[in-house]
Order: sequence, then C-alpha cells, then structure tokens
Amino acid sequence: MKNCIIYGSYGYSGNLIAELAATSNLPVLLSGRNETKLKEQAKKLGLPFQKASLESKEELDTLLEDAALVIHCAGPFTHTWKPMAKACLRNRCHYLDITGEIDVFEWLKRLNSKFKEKQIMAMPGVGFDVVPTDCVAVSLHKKNPDAVKLELAFWSLRSGVSQGTAKTMIANLGKGGLIRQGGKLKRVPAAFKVKTIDFGGKSSKAVSIPWGDISTAYTSTGIENIMVYMAAPAKLIRLMKLSNYLKPILGSSWLKGYLKKKIEQRPAGPGREELEKGRSLIWGRAENEKGQYEEMILQTLEGYKLTAETAWLIAQKTMNGNFEPGYQTPAGCYGPELIFEIEGTKKV
Repeated sequence: MKNCIIYGSYGYSGNLIAELAATSNLPVLLSGRNETKLKEQAKKLGLPFQKASLESKEELDTLLEDAALVIHCAGPFTHTWKPMAKACLRNRCHYLDITGEIDVFEWLKRLNSKFKEKQIMAMPGVGFDVVPTDCVAVSLHKKNPDAVKLELAFWSLRSGVSQGTAKTMIANLGKGGLIRQGGKLKRVPAAFKVKTIDFGGKSSKAVSIPWGDISTAYTSTGIENIMVYMAAPAKLIRLMKLSNYLKPILGSSWLKGYLKKKIEQRPAGPGREELEKGRSLIWGRAENEKGQYEEMILQTLEGYKLTAETAWLIAQKTMNGNFEPGYQTPAGCYGPELIFEIEGTKKV
C-alpha cells in the first residue's frame, strides 16, 4: 500500500494526527521542511520521515511519488495550499487539509475537474473546520429541503488556540468578515452581527465570523444565505468591532510580524488536560421562506482533539478506497452521520 503523508506533522494539530496514525497499521510518513523537528518527532513516534519544502517542486514530487494521500497541516493555508495541491495532481495523490480559510475552499473548488480527471479527491477542512458544522448543515437541509437561510454557530468550552490558529487569525487581521448572500460571497465588517444563542441549556452571545462553512455549507446544501457565529465574551466582540476602524494599522506587515513573534513565545496549543476535558457545542438553524425552521445542537470533542480524530478517520476511509473523485466536502461525501463516528459526539 502507498504511503499516507502527514505534512507539517510537527505542528500542533499535525502532531495530534501523527500520534493517532502511529497506532494504526497504515504506512505513514511524516514530512515538513524542518529536518531537526522531523527527526525528533519520528524517533518519539516510531515513524519514518522525509524532509520536503513546499518551495521545491522536485522535493514534493519525490515525497509524493509513492504516496496515496496527503494530510496537509502546514498553514496558513492561503500561502501553502497551492504547491501541495499541484503536487498532488502531478502525482495522483489525494489531498486533505485542516484549513478553515474560505479562500482555500473556493480555490480548490475551482480545481474540481482536474482532480476528477486524475480520479483523486480534494477535501479541505477535514478537522473542526468544518466537519461538525458541515454535518449539522446537511442534517438540517435534509429536514428542511427548501431552506433559504442557514445559520451555524459553535462554542468551544475549556479550550485555547494553537500557535498555528493564532497566526492564521493574525494573517487575516483587518480583512473584516464574510457571509454568503444570494449565493454570493459578501464582504462585511468584522462582528457584522451579534446574537444570543441557546446551545441547549447554555446561552451565550455569539458574533459572526468568516468561518469555512460560508463556502462548504453552500457546496453541501445549496442554501444561498449563510452566516456563521462563534460564542465570544463581550470584550472580544468589542475588540472585533473596534478593528473595523483600525484596518490600516491591523493590516501592516510590521504589526503582524510583531504579533507572530509574541505568539511563538506561547505554548504550542492547549495542554493534554484541556484536550481531554474540553468540549465543543455546535448549533444550527435552517429556515425557509415561510419562516418554518429546523434546529440542531451537537456536543462533541474539544476542537483540536476533534480535528485529529476526524482528519485521521477521513484519511483511513480514503486510503481504504472510500472516496469520491473531485472536490468534496466532508458531509457531502460521507453523509451527515460522519460526525457520530467520533466517540463522544451526541445530540443535545
């Protein structure tokens, strides 16, 4: 059997996926551009490794020449998806990643015919972005097939963010928000809408954010008006609104560089206790033109732990021949019950 490559394996999320992969019987190869970190990780997990730079076409082709699949974990994906996706096409290798960046979903969607032609699958967003919300979106659409409006929200309980996630957030500073309106992506101010959401006995203020489902839920359901919210404290919401008036400053390369250095001084991500004890709540509502609606609430694992579990689950399915060629979304390909294959997921 050909290799399953975990690229960016020594990053926070990549390492969580690699730890799961190390317990399987599938042939797994760790990769990234930092040979020192790869050696250290490979020794710890008992897995082989191969250094490769995204800037080297030759190194990527050598890496993928005997590979069936790549789980791409090296972000920010806006800057890294293209060389890896092109290498996958050249080498007939399935492409998975853990992005939540809307641009990446939209760009990869445009390559649908190329991936189909090679009989391989491109599925970005195989982690917390966007597996649970995609499953909720498809479930609600099945219950309310003439829905014209979809709202999704999540609440991360007892969990922080990784360095990688924080760096992606910094890269997007000053860009505002995104919604889908009338089937089209629409740029809106940051914190465009705020609402109180009942997550099943627990209520929280939630703020609209440019989450991946603005792209993927439209692909999965065809619903033309989509907004995604994140439960957030009032202080963060105020800061998000303030950012609309500070775009020139927030967009400066100097400030972004400074903030990235500060992030690198922090822990790589949530500790083991947070991973095990943290939980995520997912809410969704699909409404039709008559005002009739369906709602759904899920409780599932802490976001980073869930990312590792769903990414590895989808990788195993794909490696075993369970895939659809072309650009795919998680629930679009595997159905809305996919999230319930993860132990600890339940309806609220």
